[in-house]
Amino acid sequence: MKKYLLLPLLVLAVFVSCEKPKTQPEPQPEPQPEPEVYEYKVCNYNIRYYNTDDKGTKAWSQRKNKVFEMIKKHSMDICGIEEITTTQSKDFRTILTDYEYIGYGRDNGKADGAGASGEETGLIYNKLNFEKLEQGRFFLSNTPDKPSKVSGASFNRMVTWVKLKATDSGKELFFFATHFDHPTTQTGINTRSKEADIALVEVAKIAEGYPMFFVGDFNCRPDEPAYQKLSAVWNDTYTVMGDAAQGGYTCNDAQLAKPALAEDCGCKGNTYTGLYSTTDILPKRIDYVLFDAAFATPQSYLADNDNLGLETYPSDHLPVVTVMRIK
Repeated sequence: MKKYLLLPLLVLAVFVSCEKPKTQPEPQPEPQPEPEVYEYKVCNYNIRYYNTDDKGTKAWSQRKNKVFEMIKKHSMDICGIEEITTTQSKDFRTILTDYEYIGYGRDNGKADGAGASGEETGLIYNKLNFEKLEQGRFFLSNTPDKPSKVSGASFNRMVTWVKLKATDSGKELFFFATHFDHPTTQTGINTRSKEADIALVEVAKIAEGYPMFFVGDFNCRPDEPAYQKLSAVWNDTYTVMGDAAQGGYTCNDAQLAKPALAEDCGCKGNTYTGLYSTTDILPKRIDYVLFDAAFATPQSYLADNDNLGLETYPSDHLPVVTVMRIK
């Protein structure tokens, strides 16, 4: 009996041992949330200095509200402001209540509101979007810590800077604004080249390892050594955006009628209008937003040609408005 009983058991054992194991499903990776994207409007705007010789709609009293309208129109997060005087800075503090203005007088290096003397190179940032951590300035000279200029310069020139912490992301960044010397002569070209050299050295000392932006009115076209030195280290938003870059000044009929302006009026991307001066009348691209590509990627570029209803424009420069994505 045992002999016959063992046979079915043996067959069953063989059948079970030959059965294919059930395939277990592969574990699926947990879905990862999309990384948050943080973008900020990084800008530059030479607002033209307060000049009592400017009449009609060119007078500061007639155009200042248009300057502030332009800033609000674009909801600028951070913006370099050139050619500002103490008369104008008071208006900035009174009207742009969501912003803090930082500036220093080029004659004595003192802060605006604390005895500043001379035209200022300044900046604004939106206090709702950023916390200020540090601020400062240095002169574009061989003695950056004190009011001074390089040999051949017409005026003391400086860089004003701020270190900010974004309230949404917690990211920290540096923002630098400048205004290079203006003569179009060879001396002016050489001066701006030396100012660019100094800027590169000083910015590296201050902002090493952080996202940074270097903006301003460089008073030079892209074919000058000053621009070429800076753009060899930092990227120009306008050139990076290429065909996607928008805006630029469009010459008026009176300018188009002048043969001497034909070539310059035909250039794309001009940021200087030439409308306020009797000598420096050529439209050109001289205002820039530069960035470190290791930390930021531009999403858009606009040199806003909207005159906001003023035939002479709110300033003789267009605002340069960029959207920057911080890595």
